Amino acid sequence: MTQVYIISLKESQRRLDTEKLVLESNEKFKGRCVFQIFDAISPKHQDFEKLLQELYDSSSLLKSDWFHSDYCYQELLPQEFGCYLSHYLLWKECIKSNQPVVILEDDVTLESNFMQALEDCLKSPFDFVRLYGHYWGGHKTNLRALPIYTEAEEAEAFVGETPIENHEVTPPPQIPHKIRNKTLKNYLSLAK
Repeated sequence: MTQVYIISLKESQRRLDTEKLVLESNEKFKGRCVFQIFDAISPKHQDFEKLLQELYDSSSLLKSDWFHSDYCYQELLPQEFGCYLSHYLLWKECIKSNQPVVILEDDVTLESNFMQALEDCLKSPFDFVRLYGHYWGGHKTNLRALPIYTEAEEAEAFVGETPIENHEVTPPPQIPHKIRNKTLKNYLSLAK
């Protein structure tokens, strides 16, 4: 059964809504996936400074496409790094368990096709699939787009240019960024 984590700050105003979503989703998708809350890492976290020292490498950030974009105007703020850490720790959990996981944030809205989309993703050849509904638009990147289709759409769709496989690019920090429908070393981003 697939684990679905919803990242939520303990002190968030959305926390009660997130708890309700977890309960409702566990009932609705019983036997197919299990939802649970992951307590988000914030600058108030007891190990925040230690994690910052261990995992934040500003020199690597300075080399990234994301840092040199119009969107980025400085190094990560502490709360942005906390958001990244929350995702990073769940990625590590995925590797440790060697099982697929879904990572959502507490502002998520599950559409009626959530389960079908999840099942389609689990059948895909990608090691990492990013479901993402908010994008920066109109910015240049050195990556190429990958057409995304559900199985039903794929049967009808004409698939154009084949993307270059396995780009050696470090994914940008886990904050809103402008890479849309890109492949990054078996990394797939799906737009809504």
